[in-house]
Amino acid sequence: MTIHRNKEILFNCIFGKIWIQSPYLWLSGESSKPLLEMRITHNGRSETVNRALSDFGIEESFSRASKRFHEHYHFTISPSAVDRTTKNVALQAEKYIKDKLQNADELTSDQQFIKTMLAELDGCEIRTIDHKPVTDDTQRTPVYNNQKKEKIIKWRDVRIGFVRDLDLKDSKKFVGGLESYPAIVSQMNRAAILIGLTPETNVVGVSDGAPGLSDELKRQFPQMQFILDKTHLKDHLYDTAEKLEIAKSERKAWGEPRLRSISKGNVATVLTELKDLNETESNERLRQLIGYIEKFKEAVNYNKFKANDYPIGSGEIESAHKSIPQKRLKIPGAGWKEESINPMVALRILRANEWWENFWNQRTEQLLTAA
Repeated sequence: MTIHRNKEILFNCIFGKIWIQSPYLWLSGESSKPLLEMRITHNGRSETVNRALSDFGIEESFSRASKRFHEHYHFTISPSAVDRTTKNVALQAEKYIKDKLQNADELTSDQQFIKTMLAELDGCEIRTIDHKPVTDDTQRTPVYNNQKKEKIIKWRDVRIGFVRDLDLKDSKKFVGGLESYPAIVSQMNRAAILIGLTPETNVVGVSDGAPGLSDELKRQFPQMQFILDKTHLKDHLYDTAEKLEIAKSERKAWGEPRLRSISKGNVATVLTELKDLNETESNERLRQLIGYIEKFKEAVNYNKFKANDYPIGSGEIESAHKSIPQKRLKIPGAGWKEESINPMVALRILRANEWWENFWNQRTEQLLTAA
């Protein structure tokens, strides 16, 4: 082959922006563009640059990530390029986690089973932003004459769950996203298999009393001992005391003895007291409390749970919310399109699960195979 054309292209590598020759080779009906076949394109970026951009972009705003990249590597990549690169990598991270969970049975054939496993699940709200055309078609932008749009802001519940060996905190594996309880708990189940869940494993689940949550956990983990987060039960007791118009200074005296009695396993006694009280007070909030305790009466024997070294609060998963989705997706001023949330959460989970290095090694192998 001979060089038919040999234009220069600009390529971004970790050492900076470089101009290189990109020959177009031709011979009697055959042609080749060697750099294109190696995925080296004009204004393209090396895999190392992509990794650095997403590394910064998953920790800070895209604007700040652009500045951080310049501080470290002494040339500029725009915030919009950081945005595109991070979100593209995040989509691949989402697929990587999905494949890993789907193949959990194959990946754990030699895995030793865990005797007791802890599972926790909770949600937090992330701000989403969308735009839709205003209803009045006559409202147009002054320069381009495009129809004006209004900003739609919603708060969506992003759920994070984890599973781990009860005795080993560093065995923790996270899942999560903008998903229903059945979908998230299914991911938790696959992650549990990945680290050693078997039919013989005892599962301890800790969470709040959100509608449908405990039912879904027990459905997909039939061997689970569900524990209602003690703080949530306490909040229900104090809220009921307020609705009963008990003075603020006396609410502790009303709620704490009942909480201690429930913790000791005397839930039936407390229920009887509350039902007798309801006959005289006839309060809707009190009836809700009775129904709440009735539903979770097998999940509030806190002294017994503590004796078995089981956690009785969901502080561990609440801390995870601060370090995984909120640290990046809830920074001041942040708003996300709904379709970006799951990939970005996946990229955060990738790091939290210590799968970051394996993910990039797999990407490199795939690029080399394609070349």
